[in-house]
Amino acid sequence: MTKIQTFGTKTRLKNNESLTFGREIETAIEAKGDDTLEITDIFSDYKAKLQAFDDSIVNVAKSSITEQMAMGNKQRGNLHVAILIEIRNGLRHFDQDKRDGALRLSVLADTFTGAQRRSFDDLTSFINNFLQELASDKYKADATLLGLDGWIAELKKANDLCAELTSKRSKEHSEKSGKGSTEMTRPIYEKAYNALVEKLNALALVKGDDKYAELFAWWNARIDHYRVVISDSLGAGKGGKTSTGTTRPPSSGGSSGGDRPEIE
Repeated sequence: MTKIQTFGTKTRLKNNESLTFGREIETAIEAKGDDTLEITDIFSDYKAKLQAFDDSIVNVAKSSITEQMAMGNKQRGNLHVAILIEIRNGLRHFDQDKRDGALRLSVLADTFTGAQRRSFDDLTSFINNFLQELASDKYKADATLLGLDGWIAELKKANDLCAELTSKRSKEHSEKSGKGSTEMTRPIYEKAYNALVEKLNALALVKGDDKYAELFAWWNARIDHYRVVISDSLGAGKGGKTSTGTTRPPSSGGSSGGDRPEIE
């Protein structure tokens, strides 16, 4: 009786190699028909675990939002500094009222310096506090007198954008974390693979291997192929001992052509 050989060294495959092997198995079973092979439920579980593994491999190292955050941070920093400069320039204004207003605002300006030393999110709160003070009854009239209203509006817009980008990055991180890492998803996928193999071997033992023999022969040939891949990568024998078997791919009908998995 034919059976699918054990493949304990599959854990030594690189992630993308393991995924390719898993997809080959998926395609071969779909070609035969999971209902025909009587493995519909366990095959559905296998595909779900394989997809989760696939999703966890795709991991963009750099957030797409990082560059936007850097630009937004620079913009609000420039606006904040510009407002401080306008206040200090007002101290030399020819108009006495504006000099007096600048003097009152200079106390606030001295308090809200050192923004460049703050973290991104800390700076968001820092700028919010600065804006609240400028909008307070104590400073609002002086800010208007010095013509700061336009600057203040732009700073608020830039700071609100930075807060929004923080929220987007948190959501993006949460979505990535939800997919899990390959350290989590791969063992789960490999367990589903082992269960699938065990089920198929048991069915062939109980019901005979007439409808399984061709699939098993192809499957064993693919395992042998990946044993060689492992040995080529890690050293002779690291992939395990290859078995004998046909190199004929499985088919769903009389023809063995088309887009069937090929043996290398």
